[in-house]
Amino acid sequence: MNSLSRLLLAATGLLSPVDMVGQTESSWAGQRIVMLQGMGEVHHSEDGSRVSSAVGINLVSPVARVDGSRLWIVSTSGSDSGWVDSTSVIRLSQAVPYFSTMIQGAPDDWDAYLRRAEAEHALNQRDAATQDYSAAIRLHPLEAFLYLRRGRHYNTLHACDQAVSDFDKAISLAPTSAPQGYNLVAELYSLESSVYSGCPDSTRRDPRKAIEAIQHAIALDSSRGGARGFVILAGAYASSGDLAEAVRLMRQALAVPGAAPSYREDWQRQLEEYQRTLAKQGAKGP
Repeated sequence: MNSLSRLLLAATGLLSPVDMVGQTESSWAGQRIVMLQGMGEVHHSEDGSRVSSAVGINLVSPVARVDGSRLWIVSTSGSDSGWVDSTSVIRLSQAVPYFSTMIQGAPDDWDAYLRRAEAEHALNQRDAATQDYSAAIRLHPLEAFLYLRRGRHYNTLHACDQAVSDFDKAISLAPTSAPQGYNLVAELYSLESSVYSGCPDSTRRDPRKAIEAIQHAIALDSSRGGARGFVILAGAYASSGDLAEAVRLMRQALAVPGAAPSYREDWQRQLEEYQRTLAKQGAKGP
């Protein structure tokens, strides 16, 4: 952000003098923040020399703990902890007006549209988020990360066709897009698999494609064969009607030590749902 933008934001009250030099540590604990730069990169070393993005660390994230000016973030999978400096983020509650002011001063700033869309999505302002993701893509159409983010947004809206279309576009653009600290194409195939297996519209579900997509992801990145891979495969098999295999895979996911602590309760509930449905099928008989 340039000095003129900072002055404009300060003048409108969206960036106070305290914000400009870093807020007190205690005020950040438990807050959701929006990163002001990058595509989810966090520092992984104590001296800040090693910086990379990681699967499951989003542009909007809750602060897990605070160490001086360092705000520690944990991925949605419960691993890949890293930190960002408090001067490189803004609170979610301030983000929409903050980025709106930036866009007023620079209407072609695709990055500001992306970050406002991320904030709007997190605040359940779904229509506004759709418009801003699309504006960012219109201004910067060759960046895979933008299609990944809009695709995830569409998946939340259960707009399954649009989600898959965005993931496919991102896969095609990945080789020439900004590098990530994880296998971006494998992540995109994982996301596609979840759409094919879990779309609420049964006419849009495709168990065969769901299984193929997650197997492709695992082939590209063996780490996808861990607990999360088991869960995605379980959903694929459940959508095909093979609940016995879905139950087996969910049990495998839950048996992986330390896997995704933030998701384990959801996984347990999903296992129990598969088991209930399987039991009902058995009670009905052939």
